[in-house]
Formats: sequence, structure tokens, C-alpha cells
Amino acid sequence: MVRGFRLDFEKCTECMRCMIACSQEKQGAVALNASRIFIRKQWPELPEIRVCRFDDCMDKPCIDACPVEAITNEDGDVRIDPDLCTACGLCVEACPYSAIRQMTDGIAFKCDFCDGDPACVKECVTLALQKKEE
Repeated sequence: MVRGFRLDFEKCTECMRCMIACSQEKQGAVALNASRIFIRKQWPELPEIRVCRFDDCMDKPCIDACPVEAITNEDGDVRIDPDLCTACGLCVEACPYSAIRQMTDGIAFKCDFCDGDPACVKECVTLALQKKEE
């Protein structure tokens, strides 16, 4: 099963609609600091789209970095178990895409691909963010 995003940085207008949709999906309200996708504005340069790359991240260093095995990979679905996370931050440092963040209590979180139907993709009107086809 293919799990991942196709990103076109040149199409991203930095509107943050993806971040809003993600936070609404995950938090039930607009809370950009809780979004699992993060757009780092760099205008006039291309923006940085920070989101878990799933299939594009070959070594998945976050898994090896976690000392308590709170991060698992099941058929390309990389998830963080918040109940096992000890807030050490090693996964944040290990992520090559800066896609893992920490809540105020230090617990790590990242994109979980919305169980195969990412809210961010549905909200991206420029098609800068698309779901990979299976």
C-alpha cells in the first residue's frame, strides 16, 4: 500500500489552508501549533513543507532514535504512540524532514495520514500537496 504525499513546492502559496484543515481534523478547532503539517514561509523563496514523508523516508531514523519503541512502522504507516512517548525529543532531532514536533508537555506528534484520507490534501486548492496514487 502506498502511503505518502506528492509535494510541489512551486505550487504552494503559503496560504496555510492545509495546516488549518489538519488542526481542525485533529484538534476540532483551528490550532496551527497542533497541525501535523507545517508550512515554513520563506517568500520570495519556495516554502518549506514539513510533513512526514512516509514512503520517501527510506531509513525512518525516528524509529531507531526512539529509546522506548514508541514509534512503529506497519506497512509504511509510521505512528507515534503518545502513551509510550517519554518526551525525550530524540525523534524530533532524527527526522530529516523536520516533520515531528512536540506538544507543550513534550509528547511527540506527527502526521498519521488521517487513516488514508488526509484532510490537508482535500484542502489544498493549488494541488501543491497531493496523495500518492496506489
